[in-house]
Amino acid sequence: MNFFKVSMLSILSILLLSFIACSSDDDASPSGSNFGDFQLDVSGDFNAQKSGFADFDGLEAFGSQTWEISMNDNNPSTVSLQFMLFSAIGEVNQPSPGTYEIGFESNSDSVFTAIYTHIPDGNFSETVEYSTLPTGDQVYGGTLVIETSNANVVSGSFDFTAAKVDDDFNVVGEISVSGEFNARKRMN
Repeated sequence: MNFFKVSMLSILSILLLSFIACSSDDDASPSGSNFGDFQLDVSGDFNAQKSGFADFDGLEAFGSQTWEISMNDNNPSTVSLQFMLFSAIGEVNQPSPGTYEIGFESNSDSVFTAIYTHIPDGNFSETVEYSTLPTGDQVYGGTLVIETSNANVVSGSFDFTAAKVDDDFNVVGEISVSGEFNARKRMN
């Protein structure tokens, strides 16, 4: 579990650095950057209001496909939120406008998994991960509404619950998250 956390933190740090390094004013949003944005509210184990940049992209590697919406803040980094579709056996495409389930279904092209990483005061060694992955008898998830979906922008709203689990996969915390996003195509 600790190796997974360190790996996720390394990936998030690299992504954040690549976002900053790839900045361009071409096709810029009103705020002057070509990154999208998000706003969210969290309640439960902690209460917070967060905002930052949002992007989306698909990836195909080693016979599996992933499509995700990613949301992060910076200065300091205190949150990372991903909504992911993943399949090792089928094709995953950018979703059309509509209402989608947030939860977990293996190899799904329509049920999004949510992973919320709480980074207290920007301290990566204190990160806490909440997700909608299976936790036994309890079900976590909610709804993702996609209002716009084209080559450059994916926008909408979300409302879900997620769990924090210990090393034995026992639920030891919960959060509720709701918000809106206007994600831009990830810069490669």
